[in-house]
Amino acid sequence: MPMKRLYFLVILSVCSLPVFSQTSNCTQVLRLAQTTYQQGRLHEIPQQIEGCLAGTGTKGFSNEEKREAYRILTLAYIYLEEPDKADEAMLNLLNTDHYFQINKSLDPAEFISLYNKFRTTPLFRLALKFGMNITQPTAQNYYNIGSTAPTHGKYLLNSAFQVYGVFEKDLFKKPSNKWVIAPEVGYVSRKYGYDNDQLATADENPATSVSSQEFLISQSFLDFNGIVHYKLRNTIQTQTYIGAGPGVSYLLSSSNLASTKLGNGFTISGTSIDDGKSYNKLTYSFTAMAGAKLKFGEIYVTGEVRYQYGLVNLVDKSARTNAALAYDYQGQYNDYRISNLMINIGIVYPYFKPKKLIK
Repeated sequence: MPMKRLYFLVILSVCSLPVFSQTSNCTQVLRLAQTTYQQGRLHEIPQQIEGCLAGTGTKGFSNEEKREAYRILTLAYIYLEEPDKADEAMLNLLNTDHYFQINKSLDPAEFISLYNKFRTTPLFRLALKFGMNITQPTAQNYYNIGSTAPTHGKYLLNSAFQVYGVFEKDLFKKPSNKWVIAPEVGYVSRKYGYDNDQLATADENPATSVSSQEFLISQSFLDFNGIVHYKLRNTIQTQTYIGAGPGVSYLLSSSNLASTKLGNGFTISGTSIDDGKSYNKLTYSFTAMAGAKLKFGEIYVTGEVRYQYGLVNLVDKSARTNAALAYDYQGQYNDYRISNLMINIGIVYPYFKPKKLIK
């Protein structure tokens, strides 16, 4: 039995040798190229590394090795006074590592100068954000059917969800690239309640309630926000920002799950009422936010908190009375605006397209 195990280990070692050799060879090639560069034999470098640059998997450089190989190749072409080939090598370097940064204390001035002639920041970024929101209605004018309703009704907070697609683009080139335009479109679900425990009171005793009312309003919107970000911290690994901008919301649907308890103890309830015609299709808001981004591989994970302040009345004054709500539940809508507190998480994908900008 021990002899069989020995044979197995020998066979496994022999089979693994080519793979190890291939991986080791390109690592050794890079070390040789580094030594060749240090010795000043620059014309030898392109031929030394071209095989591993063209290879893939175990037959080529790893991404980290490929980045270093293109760096050495760029330097070699700079000093060999072959600018076109130096440009091509720098472009390959930036396409290999989109987040490559120069080291001002180690990199030669000629290399830094060439690097600064290229676009090294993302052309734009695409983000997908989703999260939860809480809606707070604020009454502006009261309307009612019940005699005492206006002084006792109150709006209730409820939670819902939203999802946003965002396009981000830096407004200025380096180093003044802290301002970002970030227009976004989102599907936003909003929910809130209305509770009036004194819809009507007894004539002989105004303090005694004879009927009460409850609404649960569910709405969906398309939101369009023109947001501008300002980066507070701006490093490759971490970014923090604040942002603000105006927005417009388009009402897609609205429904009201109503319930009214009458003085005789009978409760009127039923299915949700489609009340979309009681609201303005377009409403306007202003949003302020704060957020952060953390780099994971080629993308960023983001989290943010935002407050969306409603600017105008949500209710269409000419259609505030919904027949089913008025006749069956003794309900009529006040004038009110809605504001939202939102928490979002998401991913940000930077789109790079390195290009030489200065000839």
